[in-house]
Amino acid sequence: MLIKQILYAALITSLLCSNTLGNDRPNLLLLSIDDLNDWVGCMGGHAQAKTPNIDRLAQRGVLFTNAHCQAPLCGPSRASWLSGRYPHATGVYQQPVKDTLAKDDTFFRGHLMPEYFAKNGYHTLGVGKITHGYPGKIAFHEYGGNFHGFGPYPPGRQRFNYFLPDVPWSGTLTDWGRFPDQDADLSDTKTADWAIKNLNRNFDKPFLMGVGFVRPHVPFYVPAKWFDLFPLSEIQLPEILEEDLSDVPDTGRAVHEVPKYPNLRFLQAEKGLQYRKCVQAYLACVAYVDHQVGRVLAALESSQHAENTIIVLLSDHGYHLGEKDRVSKHSLWEESTHVPLCFVDLRTKTKNAVAVGKRSDLPVGLIDIFPTLIDLCKIPKLSSNEGMSLAKVLSAPHETTLSRQGVLTTYAKGNHAIRTERYRYIRYEDGSEELYDHDADPREWRNLAGTANAAETLAQLRLLLPKHDAPYHASTSTKPINQWFQDHFERHVNPQLRQQ
Repeated sequence: MLIKQILYAALITSLLCSNTLGNDRPNLLLLSIDDLNDWVGCMGGHAQAKTPNIDRLAQRGVLFTNAHCQAPLCGPSRASWLSGRYPHATGVYQQPVKDTLAKDDTFFRGHLMPEYFAKNGYHTLGVGKITHGYPGKIAFHEYGGNFHGFGPYPPGRQRFNYFLPDVPWSGTLTDWGRFPDQDADLSDTKTADWAIKNLNRNFDKPFLMGVGFVRPHVPFYVPAKWFDLFPLSEIQLPEILEEDLSDVPDTGRAVHEVPKYPNLRFLQAEKGLQYRKCVQAYLACVAYVDHQVGRVLAALESSQHAENTIIVLLSDHGYHLGEKDRVSKHSLWEESTHVPLCFVDLRTKTKNAVAVGKRSDLPVGLIDIFPTLIDLCKIPKLSSNEGMSLAKVLSAPHETTLSRQGVLTTYAKGNHAIRTERYRYIRYEDGSEELYDHDADPREWRNLAGTANAAETLAQLRLLLPKHDAPYHASTSTKPINQWFQDHFERHVNPQLRQQ
């Protein structure tokens, strides 16, 4: 009799736990897009952007219009938002070599967002590019792979439009063209296929699924039908100030130099032919990846999980398309740091934790995603999270403020940007500065740092800088992209850690 009572009690406990996990905790669908700037319809970054699926998603939740990455590079950005820690805390300022972050059990191994949710009753799945420098098969219970990565590539890695200049710095995949012939050959299509298949499964616990798309990361290759949406003769180019860098301090120009990436001189040759082709290709890649996002969202909507899932859509960082004399990320300016960030709560059986059809202009960061999802899912808070929970903002976007004045982005040790609702402030390791007033100068064409009226604003913004910058992480790849980085690595990176 006693044994029966014990078994019955265990069964009841199991059912209660299962019910708690299944009904009270939502599923999580994380849609991560690589190198997507604000050229999204709902963000207004480019008038010709065609992103109907992302736009419809934003209308169902809260869109943060002033969201920023914590590092303008794939590896350190993902290390930050997945761990909930700033680059200046971990030392991951640059790309990590291969999968070396998994060797660090202080900041990363066992500490990433999917791993923490796994410890708290979630089944975790991932596909495509979510982590960078950390194996997906370790980060998730199930990992579907990365397929062709940024490929497939033309035979012999043929290039269509941009050929690498002969300079002694790290290379680039940058090119644009109509390739391959069909969507089915691209990694993001396969990523969406895997996600769709798994969204139609039954789960005995809530799931966290990360879906990582690589487009519009270079090379800007997608089939011709996506280019055809944007006739070359009708392409609208970004507004450019030819002397945009004339008031940038010497260190700012040196840090941001990208010799192997396309510059304005190349883009504007032949009456701007390559510039129009480049912008056309980026828009085409954005339209393609938006379609893949739509396929995944449609699968979720038709699944049994449609009424108990929270969706987060984000990009790991932004991208320049000619602004500041570059086609790249690698900068502390607005085009590199500004990202789409959207939260949607599809739950119908509980009070919706996310407002519908709202926008927030508060300065937020990708680092805020981890603590926000902890709050939304009601799992134990994590003291190591350095971001802020946006849960209260999500429930009442127009009535809630943040205690934080601005959000931080870091590019190489000692170089930081602060973005507030009004200003962008940049300070380099040698103390030189930039200041832009977005109310009057949204394109950041006029550096106010040296003007008399800026003194008080600069003094306030300097207080928001980190008090300490960690040394470079042992995973750091020290392949320099320019002379400044070569000199910087020689000053700051322990020689035995250098990966050449």
